Amino acid sequence: MFSVISPPHRAPIANPTPGKPDTDGVPAPGSGAENRLPTSDAQQSRPDLATLTALRFVAALWVVFFHLQAMQHTFLGPVYELFRPVIANGDLGVDVFFVLSGFIITYTYLDRLGPRFRWRAAADFVWARFARMWPAFALVVGVLGLWFVYGTAQESVREWSLQTQAPDLSPWGLAKQLLMIHLWFQPGTDGASWFGPGWTVSAEWLAYLAFPLLALVLFRLRRLHPLAALAASVLVLLPTAIWGPDLPIATVEHQPYEWLLRIACCFIAGAFACIAARNADRMKFNPALAGPGALLTGTAVVVFLATAGKPGPGRLAVLAFPLLIGLLSLTRGWLRSALSARWLQYGGRSSYSLYLVHMFFIYLFYWLIRDWPNGAGQLEENLLAAACLLGIALATHLLFKYVEEPARLRLRGLVPKAGSGVGRAPR
Repeated sequence: MFSVISPPHRAPIANPTPGKPDTDGVPAPGSGAENRLPTSDAQQSRPDLATLTALRFVAALWVVFFHLQAMQHTFLGPVYELFRPVIANGDLGVDVFFVLSGFIITYTYLDRLGPRFRWRAAADFVWARFARMWPAFALVVGVLGLWFVYGTAQESVREWSLQTQAPDLSPWGLAKQLLMIHLWFQPGTDGASWFGPGWTVSAEWLAYLAFPLLALVLFRLRRLHPLAALAASVLVLLPTAIWGPDLPIATVEHQPYEWLLRIACCFIAGAFACIAARNADRMKFNPALAGPGALLTGTAVVVFLATAGKPGPGRLAVLAFPLLIGLLSLTRGWLRSALSARWLQYGGRSSYSLYLVHMFFIYLFYWLIRDWPNGAGQLEENLLAAACLLGIALATHLLFKYVEEPARLRLRGLVPKAGSGVGRAPR
């Protein structure tokens, strides 16, 4: 989200400035770094992002199960029967990612990019995000290119892509994919990417390019009272939460460039949620209440989605995401320990790879079932579904371990980091 929204990892430096810890990445759980105060304001708390890493994994699975509805007549049927209203709203997992992205980027880079625009700091930030996003995405685009060469010899581009609009397979279309700007040229998301959910990569990239300018405003609001910041995060979500089909401000169809409104509202909402969390000490917030509050908020979202029953009204649940993410970031005690489990942390760190690869196996399942000689029976469908799930898990692991992480580190190493520390006055 994704993920596109992986928190940057800590990059060690040879001689860190005393009293100015390097905050390029997420503090290692248990290292004590998560309890340090940011140098720009000694009264601000510093959220621990391990809980949010786990949330990324949950959000990724939500999106995956939303897309896996092609397999709901297999052994996965009971899961869909039990959680159908929640899974039917699985596209909201993208909104979770967008809000998370705004939160994490603000958490990591706000003090570094403020209070005035500096080309070197902005370039370092953009390069760091490019190094995170591009290598795995470029590889998937290349594989999909071969997939289209094979499939379009027999099927139309639109049918083979399983989208309502055919993606652009021209050389310019390939260039747009590789530059991650494929969504910027059309008002709707369908057909923008060579694989359905790939539009979010382009939307995230646009948000990252805009963040160095957005940070100039956010930096001046960094001491906003937490209740005011939380209220702002909810208010900024209203346009994307209440405007659309079956929503309070009803429209017959989705509006042009709705994706732009969606990424802008969610990303900025996440930024305000981060400001609320880092200023929580100003209202003497008891961290012991954060865990129960997060559980209560999450439960309320699930109950609301189960009651709403369909994706239209269910979209209002997005208004609760800033509160959920802010509370999770402040969570301590047993809930943080539970969410810091190794498998959840690995799932969260590899969620971008999971997001990128899962649709390919859904395509495989669809076409194999459709073209099965004499029709696939229940046993064949179950075996194919199991094989696809295993394929998704294996491909996620391989892409993350051997492409996403090594390539990120290699690309980051090509450009030396600026010598200024977080909170140091710009020169």
